[in-house]
Amino acid sequence: DAIPPSPVVVALRYLSYIFPSQGILTPIEHPTYACPPSSTRNFSGRWPLSTSNMLLDITSRRVPNDVESSNVQTQMEGLQSLCVITGDRDEIVPLTSVMKWFEAVTNLSSDDGEKIMIVLKGAGHGFFHERTKWGLKSENTKKLFVDNLFDWLNGLASKDFE
Repeated sequence: DAIPPSPVVVALRYLSYIFPSQGILTPIEHPTYACPPSSTRNFSGRWPLSTSNMLLDITSRRVPNDVESSNVQTQMEGLQSLCVITGDRDEIVPLTSVMKWFEAVTNLSSDDGEKIMIVLKGAGHGFFHERTKWGLKSENTKKLFVDNLFDWLNGLASKDFE
Protein backbone atom coordinates (compact mmCIF):
# COMPACT_ATOMS: atom_id res chain seq x y z
CA ASP A 1 0.00 0.00 0.00
CA ALA A 2 1.02 3.60 -0.57
CA ILE A 3 -0.40 4.72 2.79
CA PRO A 4 2.35 5.59 5.29
CA PRO A 5 2.51 4.07 8.79
CA SER A 6 -0.22 5.12 11.24
CA PRO A 7 1.88 7.56 13.33
CA VAL A 8 2.87 9.42 10.15
CA VAL A 9 -0.75 9.57 8.96
CA VAL A 10 -1.90 10.96 12.33
CA ALA A 11 0.86 13.59 12.31
CA LEU A 12 0.05 14.61 8.73
CA ARG A 13 -3.69 14.85 9.55
CA TYR A 14 -2.96 17.29 12.37
CA LEU A 15 -0.54 19.25 10.20
CA SER A 16 -3.23 19.50 7.50
CA TYR A 17 -5.35 21.58 9.90
CA ILE A 18 -2.45 23.89 10.78
CA PHE A 19 -0.82 24.15 7.33
CA PRO A 20 -3.50 23.03 4.82
CA SER A 21 -1.77 24.45 1.74
CA GLN A 22 1.67 23.00 2.52
CA GLY A 23 2.98 19.91 0.78
CA ILE A 24 4.85 18.05 3.49
CA LEU A 25 5.62 14.39 2.67
CA THR A 26 2.74 14.31 0.18
CA PRO A 27 2.66 12.81 -3.33
CA ILE A 28 4.23 14.78 -6.15
CA GLU A 29 2.03 15.72 -9.11
CA HIS A 30 3.77 15.96 -12.46
CA PRO A 31 2.27 18.75 -14.60
CA THR A 32 1.57 16.46 -17.56
CA TYR A 33 -0.38 13.91 -15.50
CA ALA A 34 -3.92 15.23 -15.92
CA CYS A 35 -3.79 17.58 -18.89
CA PRO A 36 -1.78 18.03 -22.06
CA PRO A 37 1.49 19.95 -21.56
CA SER A 38 0.04 22.98 -23.37
CA SER A 39 -2.69 23.41 -20.72
CA THR A 40 -2.43 26.24 -18.21
CA ARG A 41 -4.56 24.28 -15.70
CA ASN A 42 -1.86 21.78 -14.79
CA PHE A 43 -0.76 21.49 -11.18
CA SER A 44 2.86 20.77 -10.43
CA GLY A 45 4.54 19.91 -7.16
CA ARG A 46 3.56 18.31 -3.87
CA TRP A 47 -0.13 17.96 -3.10
CA PRO A 48 -1.40 20.29 -0.37
CA LEU A 49 -1.87 18.52 2.96
CA SER A 50 -5.62 19.24 2.90
CA THR A 51 -5.99 17.49 -0.49
CA SER A 52 -3.94 14.50 0.65
CA ASN A 53 -5.97 14.28 3.87
CA MET A 54 -9.28 14.31 1.95
CA LEU A 55 -8.16 11.63 -0.55
CA LEU A 56 -6.70 9.48 2.21
CA ASP A 57 -9.98 9.73 4.12
CA ILE A 58 -11.99 8.67 1.07
CA THR A 59 -9.79 5.70 0.18
CA SER A 60 -8.95 4.46 3.67
CA ARG A 61 -12.16 5.21 5.61
CA ARG A 62 -15.24 6.22 3.66
CA VAL A 63 -15.19 3.67 0.86
CA PRO A 64 -14.29 0.72 3.16
CA ASN A 65 -17.03 1.86 5.59
CA ASP A 66 -19.53 2.05 2.73
CA VAL A 67 -18.58 -1.48 1.67
CA GLU A 68 -18.89 -2.87 5.22
CA SER A 69 -22.21 -1.14 5.94
CA SER A 70 -23.75 -2.01 2.54
CA ASN A 71 -24.07 1.68 1.61
CA VAL A 72 -22.58 0.93 -1.81
CA GLN A 73 -25.81 -0.85 -2.71
CA THR A 74 -27.86 2.25 -1.85
CA GLN A 75 -25.48 4.56 -3.70
CA MET A 76 -25.72 2.45 -6.86
CA GLU A 77 -29.54 2.25 -6.94
CA GLY A 78 -30.91 2.97 -10.40
CA LEU A 79 -27.63 2.24 -12.11
CA GLN A 80 -28.22 0.17 -15.26
CA SER A 81 -24.65 -1.04 -15.80
CA LEU A 82 -21.15 -0.55 -14.47
CA CYS A 83 -17.68 -0.84 -15.97
CA VAL A 84 -14.67 -0.50 -13.66
CA ILE A 85 -11.22 -0.34 -15.21
CA THR A 86 -8.24 -0.52 -12.89
CA GLY A 87 -4.56 -1.41 -12.89
CA ASP A 88 -3.19 -4.36 -10.96
CA ARG A 89 -0.18 -2.28 -9.84
CA ASP A 90 -2.16 0.68 -8.49
CA GLU A 91 -0.47 1.83 -5.29
CA ILE A 92 -3.01 4.58 -4.59
CA VAL A 93 -6.19 2.49 -4.80
CA PRO A 94 -5.06 -1.14 -4.42
CA LEU A 95 -6.73 -3.82 -6.53
CA THR A 96 -8.03 -5.58 -3.41
CA SER A 97 -9.93 -2.41 -2.41
CA VAL A 98 -11.40 -2.04 -5.90
CA MET A 99 -12.47 -5.69 -5.89
CA LYS A 100 -14.19 -5.35 -2.48
CA TRP A 101 -16.07 -2.26 -3.67
CA PHE A 102 -17.00 -3.93 -6.97
CA GLU A 103 -18.33 -7.02 -5.18
CA ALA A 104 -20.39 -4.75 -2.89
CA VAL A 105 -22.39 -3.53 -5.89
CA THR A 106 -24.97 -6.29 -5.57
CA ASN A 107 -27.84 -4.70 -7.49
CA LEU A 108 -26.01 -5.51 -10.76
CA SER A 109 -24.94 -8.97 -11.91
CA SER A 110 -21.56 -9.94 -13.32
CA ASP A 111 -23.15 -13.08 -14.75
CA ASP A 112 -25.59 -11.05 -16.85
CA GLY A 113 -22.91 -8.61 -17.97
CA GLU A 114 -24.54 -5.74 -16.09
CA LYS A 115 -21.28 -5.05 -14.32
CA ILE A 116 -17.75 -5.79 -15.41
CA MET A 117 -14.33 -5.19 -13.91
CA ILE A 118 -11.36 -4.99 -16.25
CA VAL A 119 -7.90 -5.27 -14.71
CA LEU A 120 -5.07 -3.89 -16.83
CA LYS A 121 -2.01 -6.04 -16.15
CA GLY A 122 1.08 -4.07 -15.18
CA ALA A 123 -0.80 -0.75 -14.96
CA GLY A 124 -0.77 1.56 -11.97
CA HIS A 125 -3.01 4.41 -10.84
CA GLY A 126 -2.33 6.85 -13.65
CA PHE A 127 -2.14 4.35 -16.46
CA PHE A 128 -2.70 6.98 -19.15
CA HIS A 129 0.33 8.96 -18.08
CA GLU A 130 2.65 6.40 -16.51
CA ARG A 131 6.20 6.03 -17.54
CA THR A 132 7.43 2.48 -18.16
CA LYS A 133 7.91 1.87 -14.40
CA TRP A 134 6.61 -1.73 -14.61
CA GLY A 135 7.66 -2.45 -18.15
CA LEU A 136 4.25 -1.72 -19.68
CA LYS A 137 4.34 1.15 -22.13
CA SER A 138 1.69 3.80 -21.64
CA GLU A 139 0.57 3.50 -25.29
CA ASN A 140 -0.16 -0.23 -24.82
CA THR A 141 -2.15 0.55 -21.67
CA LYS A 142 -4.12 3.28 -23.42
CA LYS A 143 -4.96 0.87 -26.25
CA LEU A 144 -6.07 -1.82 -23.79
CA PHE A 145 -8.19 0.70 -21.91
CA VAL A 146 -9.88 2.04 -25.06
CA ASP A 147 -10.39 -1.44 -26.57
CA ASN A 148 -11.97 -2.76 -23.36
CA LEU A 149 -14.13 0.32 -22.89
CA PHE A 150 -15.48 0.16 -26.44
CA ASP A 151 -16.07 -3.60 -26.20
CA TRP A 152 -18.21 -2.91 -23.11
CA LEU A 153 -20.04 -0.02 -24.81
CA ASN A 154 -20.69 -2.15 -27.91
CA GLY A 155 -22.14 -4.84 -25.67
CA LEU A 156 -24.49 -2.30 -24.08
CA ALA A 157 -25.54 -0.97 -27.48
CA SER A 158 -26.29 -4.46 -28.81
CA LYS A 159 -28.51 -5.18 -25.75
CA ASP A 160 -30.55 -2.08 -26.56
CA PHE A 161 -31.40 -3.52 -29.97
CA GLU A 162 -32.41 -6.98 -28.76
